[in-house]
Amino acid sequence: MWAKQKQSGFTIVELLIVIVVIGILAAITITAYNGVQTKARDSARISKIKSIAKAIELYNTDNGRYPAIQDGNGRETTCGSQTENWGHCDRNQTLAALLAPYMTIDPTSLSDATQGNYYYYYTSQSTDNYQTYGMMVYMEGNSGQTDGGYYSNAYEVGPKPAYCMSKYTGTNASWTSYTAQCLGGN
Repeated sequence: MWAKQKQSGFTIVELLIVIVVIGILAAITITAYNGVQTKARDSARISKIKSIAKAIELYNTDNGRYPAIQDGNGRETTCGSQTENWGHCDRNQTLAALLAPYMTIDPTSLSDATQGNYYYYYTSQSTDNYQTYGMMVYMEGNSGQTDGGYYSNAYEVGPKPAYCMSKYTGTNASWTSYTAQCLGGN
């Protein structure tokens, strides 16, 4: 009679196990890759803001004050129009021109969604000689939690964030909020 031949191959259960294992490995790889990219973008933002801070300090050394630009907030897509977001990009363009002897900055890069929106604020009270500035960029990760500033989701440089944190508490330490005590006094 006919002898039964054993069929070779994978069972459905074996195939399902292999598919599940491959899916788990792919999910781990994608998650790790996205985390690495987030860290890389945040590291680039931190490096850029530290370079700008060094240029601002060199400007201060040469001129006896920080660049007097209030509320330079990079959120536009174009410069040259005072109507778009109150001309913040134009203020960043002025900042870039003032820092030109110390470094080259493309002002539009301060409002690039992929690189982050950089916020610059200068304070000088007429009643005292205290001059200070703060600059920050929002992070995708948690890189701003240990920089000594107010915002845990932003990386902050300059004497203003440190001053505000040591002088005020809670929401009053917010150096960019118009309702905060810190903005109005040094």
